[in-house]
Amino acid sequence: MGDRRSMELRLLRAVLWRKRGMVSIAVLAVAIGGSVACALLHVAHDVSRQLTHELRALGPNLVLAPDADPVNGPAPLLDERDARARLARAGIDGAGLLLVTATHQGRALPIVGADLEAARRLHPSWRIGPGGTGTPTATLIGVRLARALGLGPGASLDASLRTEDGVVHRLALPIGATLESGGPDDDAWWIPLSAAQSFAGLEGRLSLVEARLASPGDEARVVRAIQAGGGMRAQVLHALSATEADLFARMRRLMGWVTLGVLLSAGLCAFGTLTDLALERRREIALLKALGATPREVIRQFGAESLAVGVMGGFVGWWAGVAAAQVIGREVFHAAISVQWILFPLVLLVSVAVALAAGIGPIRLALAVDPAPVLKGE
Repeated sequence: MGDRRSMELRLLRAVLWRKRGMVSIAVLAVAIGGSVACALLHVAHDVSRQLTHELRALGPNLVLAPDADPVNGPAPLLDERDARARLARAGIDGAGLLLVTATHQGRALPIVGADLEAARRLHPSWRIGPGGTGTPTATLIGVRLARALGLGPGASLDASLRTEDGVVHRLALPIGATLESGGPDDDAWWIPLSAAQSFAGLEGRLSLVEARLASPGDEARVVRAIQAGGGMRAQVLHALSATEADLFARMRRLMGWVTLGVLLSAGLCAFGTLTDLALERRREIALLKALGATPREVIRQFGAESLAVGVMGGFVGWWAGVAAAQVIGREVFHAAISVQWILFPLVLLVSVAVALAAGIGPIRLALAVDPAPVLKGE
């Protein structure tokens, strides 16, 4: 048994070396298929993550609001502690907002109380001017409101609010920086949530909570977790979440079909090359059979050759695919693609599978060789 295996290994090395031209063509065909699979797997994995990051610039895609409509009375409010507990239960972060309409020098002044750092994380497209929110009393003023009031960073803005019982509350805070969003946020004065709650006499209350679903597929679970217990409504902004889901689905579907087509083409090319190689070796196959080689041994010999082609093609395809992924990321998506070593076994497995499938033709041809006529030269 050991002698036979040793002879099979020598035959394998001899074939791979003597027929290295045709073997190289087969390896190249498998490598092309493996490289495309490797590149697109890298792009699909990394670009999906980066696309999610880019789409965060669109802002929140989930809003928590009271599950009640005002009827000839003040707008219903959320309990801050309950809202935070439900967000934690759903496994997402959010920014609670308290909306207040005050007055400044006789004109209406929209005020938004918020955790300003959390709000900025939810709105990465906000452009914050010089200044900042480094102190507990620092505030942000929308650029349109700043122009209307003639105020800027460093100035102090005061506001007054008359409550339902006739008490007038006053507030004066420094402006930390300007905020530009290109939307209605530019018309408001953004102040720390605790300051807004104290000013309005609404400690522990929120008008709404803005949050973001990390994955559109989590929508049903998150909504169910937040709305459990009643009193609160979770509203998904489907225009944003559907955009993300559609982009991901289209990208994965396109890459899947491209990969499948290239692998099929690579398999057909390898099939033709390995079959030609088997045709050139008909006399060798006939001699092996005449010397007593069994069908099992013939299958093992040609299967080993296909396996060797697949392994070599997989290694070459992996490195070519990694390089191609970097080019695609840089030229198409303008982003660096990180190497995902966890994909290497998958690429190698796909390459070997393509080569083994391509080896079915040569195996069938070898099994069909009749030693007598071939050795006679017929």
